[in-house]
Amino acid sequence: MTSLGRGVFVPVPTFFKQNEDLDLEAFDKHIEYLSKSGIAGVVVLGSMGEAVSLSEHERDLVIEQAAKSIKKHNPALKLIAGTSAQSARTTILYTKQAAQQGAEFTLILPPSFYRGAIDHDAIVRFFTAVADASPLPVIIYNYPGVCQGLDLSVQVLVELSRHPNIIGVKGTDGNVGKMANLVRKTDPKEVTLLAGSADFFLPELVIGAVGLIPGAGNIFPSLCVQVQTLYEDGKLKEATELQHKLVEADDALCRWHGIPGIKSFIQTRLGYGHGVCRNPLGLASKANAQAIEEAVNEVWHLEQTYH
Repeated sequence: MTSLGRGVFVPVPTFFKQNEDLDLEAFDKHIEYLSKSGIAGVVVLGSMGEAVSLSEHERDLVIEQAAKSIKKHNPALKLIAGTSAQSARTTILYTKQAAQQGAEFTLILPPSFYRGAIDHDAIVRFFTAVADASPLPVIIYNYPGVCQGLDLSVQVLVELSRHPNIIGVKGTDGNVGKMANLVRKTDPKEVTLLAGSADFFLPELVIGAVGLIPGAGNIFPSLCVQVQTLYEDGKLKEATELQHKLVEADDALCRWHGIPGIKSFIQTRLGYGHGVCRNPLGLASKANAQAIEEAVNEVWHLEQTYH
């Protein structure tokens, strides 16, 4: 197993005040909530963290606060920072800055702005340059939904996983078959394979993934941990029953209305934050927030029994 290890790593939102300034107090409260759930770590500045809407200075402040909050609430948690950018040079800069602020690992999307030019060689060239210069171990983030449909192939992921500083892959492509192929063609001592969503966590555990980075883990982190615990304890029936319960709640929180939906639930049920995203993202409507509450209600109450 790599230095990242196994387990659930929650990608946290970046919290904003009504005027869209950073709300680091709410951010700290959220780390405190997650710190008691049994997760292995947190991810800041990912797609859930609205990283593309932050300045360099704000990125530093978020990572710095995450490191402080982890030290205060649960020093065992590992801190992963998203440092994605559209050039290797800027990605390396962000990664070095993240390391200075206390990040221990970095999660990086492939560049996709010049989509037509991003072929196999370009991807290998990009990640090799970044991994060569990065002071942090690199986790590749495959998420076609935010990369103009760019979906990294098994071939390129296997090739990149041989780099000594590339230690993980997060698959948010929903392709269980691809994950099975990666499990077969990579060494678990060299690369940690992570599911990218709670709704297909158990199937990917069954075929060999060892962890999860779930947006819905912001609301039911303990249940995500419990799916893995049950599976690893040989309780497949119980793990399957729990996985079934999580699917619609995960959809409601992460897909129906995007980040505004999950932030509205945090504001209503956890009691902090303002539900605010950076423009052009807006507040969840009352109707949308209500629909999410109804879909997540059962799982939310179940979470309280474990948390």
